[in-house]
Amino acid sequence: MSSRPHIRNRFVLIGDLALIIVSVLGSFALRLDVSELPFYFPAALLMCVVALLVKVPVYFSFGLYRRLWVYASTSELRLITVAVTAASVLTSGVMLLFSSIGFIQPGMPRSALGIDWLFSLVLIGGSRFALRILAEQSSASRAALRENRRALIIGAGDAGALVVRELQKSSQLNLFPVGFLDDDPAKQNHQIYGVSVIGKVSKLPEVLENQRIDEVIIAIPSAPGKIIRAVNDACRKKGILSRTMPGIYELLGGKVSVNRLREVDITDLLRRDHVRVNDEQVGQALEGKCVLVTGAGGSIGRELCRQIARRNPSQLDLARSRRKQHLRDLARIAKRLFRAEIDSHHCRYP
Repeated sequence: MSSRPHIRNRFVLIGDLALIIVSVLGSFALRLDVSELPFYFPAALLMCVVALLVKVPVYFSFGLYRRLWVYASTSELRLITVAVTAASVLTSGVMLLFSSIGFIQPGMPRSALGIDWLFSLVLIGGSRFALRILAEQSSASRAALRENRRALIIGAGDAGALVVRELQKSSQLNLFPVGFLDDDPAKQNHQIYGVSVIGKVSKLPEVLENQRIDEVIIAIPSAPGKIIRAVNDACRKKGILSRTMPGIYELLGGKVSVNRLREVDITDLLRRDHVRVNDEQVGQALEGKCVLVTGAGGSIGRELCRQIARRNPSQLDLARSRRKQHLRDLARIAKRLFRAEIDSHHCRYP
């Protein structure tokens, strides 16, 4: 998988130094008239020095230079807000202290401190999220150059959104999401990450008929087996591959990663765990024993008889499933077993 290009944090630090100076000078320029700027220029220079000495260590302490900003999200936005606010409060406190002891001559406009906070928030936060936007555009341009297969997503919930994000930023799967199918009326004709919800799941055969779809991805981990079977049948009729997203228990267990979609198997259709048979214990339980199989005339009974016969039983009795005949067979077999048990103990029976 190709990784996103990212800018080293040392260059982010250099950019922050310039943005801090721009923020301070911009706050003074926005607050004052052009004729007043030379008068307050010494205060602006002093505030630039204080801001550089205070804000950069604060940003370091909040970890703004230990993150890959191409993956910035809302949590990083909250972090930036807290870091910029803390740095601006400390800077304002130092400047107000200097102003109260008369260190700043001829003074400074106090409203410039609030404007500096706003400028810092916009510039520091905007610069970092600009890195993510540039990285996503670069990934999108590379994806446009590839001949991707078209994928239809079943389910427009959290799992479906997660699948779309993985497909959009991953080159390993070579898939491009073209639409969602979801039964929720509130989601119809809406978009998730730029991909539209084009109808309900019942429209799958129609969509497969009218559009070029190379693969169908089932992104409903809690979907019942009925829906999985319907989707799988519709795809099989068109010769289209259908795959499913791993369940949350598989993700938490570390068995698969989100971007490793797998084909639909029998456990998805049944929606129950696969039963593992301990062949050794079964063989020990049946070997040398007299085994009775009721309903042996049916498909399940015949298969049971074949399986039991491989375990070397001493005797295998079959009973048909018709009710009256079944009762007579059971009585006859029970009598035979009773006699065999007496014979094994060298006893007489009536």
